[in-house]
Amino acid sequence: MQPSKDSDIQRRRSPDAHRRRAVAAMAEAVGEHGYAGTTVEDILSRARMSRRTFYQLFRNRDECFLAAYDAVLDEVMERLALAHGGNGRRWTGQVEVALAALFEYLAAEPDLARVWLVEAPSLGPAGIERHERTMRQLAKRLAGLRAEGNPGRANGQATVRFEASVGAVHRVVQARLLAGRADELPELAPHMARVLRGLVSPG
Repeated sequence: MQPSKDSDIQRRRSPDAHRRRAVAAMAEAVGEHGYAGTTVEDILSRARMSRRTFYQLFRNRDECFLAAYDAVLDEVMERLALAHGGNGRRWTGQVEVALAALFEYLAAEPDLARVWLVEAPSLGPAGIERHERTMRQLAKRLAGLRAEGNPGRANGQATVRFEASVGAVHRVVQARLLAGRADELPELAPHMARVLRGLVSPG
């Protein structure tokens, strides 16, 4: 008896489905225990996955965490692009819209937010490098908004200000996540937009 077309499609999709389940389970476990307290068994039980399947997808727990981290980063960057792209606002308005979109997502997904903004350094050098790369990427996006809204105003000398701005936002968001107050983030968007404006354009 020949396998059905639907069965073939299901088998091809299975690795991606397993990967998504493992990533979701990692985020849930990290949200509950922190990365240091999360074991492979925690992931397996939440994902309802065998150890064999897990190790077919990931070499180890760190690799699964980084897959979760990258999934959140991709989602964040997409949301930021949609939030500010082509809306005709000035730079300050662009920043507030982008922050509102970011904070709403983080408030709705506190476990994923913790993976992205709190736990990465727990991996050691690999996690720290990924975190620093992300901060630079966000600073670059902020600089891009500045250049779009104020042609000729953004230049290489402003790099430190953009990095400092991203660091300030990260510190505030991280504190809320650690305190279990992610639901407060959306209301902070206009306040943090003013902070960013002050840091990037002092005086």
